[in-house]
Amino acid sequence: MNDGIEREYRRHRGVPAASVTLGAVAVLVVVTALNSLSSTGLTNWQVLVLVLWLFIGGRVVLEQWWARTFVTADGVTVRGPLRTRTWAWADVYGIRVEEVRRGSPRWQAYLYGGDGRRVRLHHLDELQVDAPADEAADLCATAVRLGLASFGTRPEVEERILRDARRRTAGQRALLADLVVVVAMFVLDGWVIFTDRPTHSYLLLVGVPLLCLPVFFLFLDRLGETFADRRSPDHA
Repeated sequence: MNDGIEREYRRHRGVPAASVTLGAVAVLVVVTALNSLSSTGLTNWQVLVLVLWLFIGGRVVLEQWWARTFVTADGVTVRGPLRTRTWAWADVYGIRVEEVRRGSPRWQAYLYGGDGRRVRLHHLDELQVDAPADEAADLCATAVRLGLASFGTRPEVEERILRDARRRTAGQRALLADLVVVVAMFVLDGWVIFTDRPTHSYLLLVGVPLLCLPVFFLFLDRLGETFADRRSPDHA
C-alpha cells in the first residue's frame, strides 16, 4: 500500500508538435548530409551542422521515450535524456505548475529545491495529465498528509526563484536578439559575396553572433534587475 504517493509520469499520449518538428528537421538534415557524403563529400561546416542536429534529434527521442518522473515515499526521481537525479522530500521546497510561453507543452510542472533551483518534471504537463496543476497540488498534499514534507514559504528562497526567473527571461530575449544578428550577418555575407569582396563567412555567421550573445545577456539581465529593484516595495 503506497497511500497514493507512488506515481510515475511518462509519455503515453501524443508527441508535442515542437518535438515532432525538431525530429523532422533532424531527419531531413541527416538524409541530406548522407546524400552529400555519397556524392561530393561534406565540408567542415556541414559536419558541424550534422553533429548538432544529430544531438538535437537524439535528445528529442530520449526525452519522449526514455525520460520519466518517479515519485515514491523516499522522494522524487527525474530521469532525463542524459542523467537521473533524485531529491529526498526533505530537500523539496515545492512543486509548481508554470506556464511556458510560446512553448509546448504550455503548462509544465517543476520541482524547486531548497536552494531555489528548479528542475523540470518530465511528462507532468497538460499533454500527459488532464489537469497538471491539480495533480501537482494533490501530490504535495499527499506528501504533507503522510508527513514526508512540509512546504513552508521562505523569503530568501522565493527571492532566488524570482532572480532565476529573471535570468531565464534575459537569456531568452538575448537569444532572440542574437537571432536578429545572425539574420543581419547572413544578409551582409550575401552582399559581400555578390559584390566580389573578400568573404569572412565564419567570422560573420559564427564569430559575431557568439560575441554578441553574452553582451546581450549581460545588458538584458542588468536591465531586468534594475526594473525589479524599482518595483520592489523597499525601493524609495
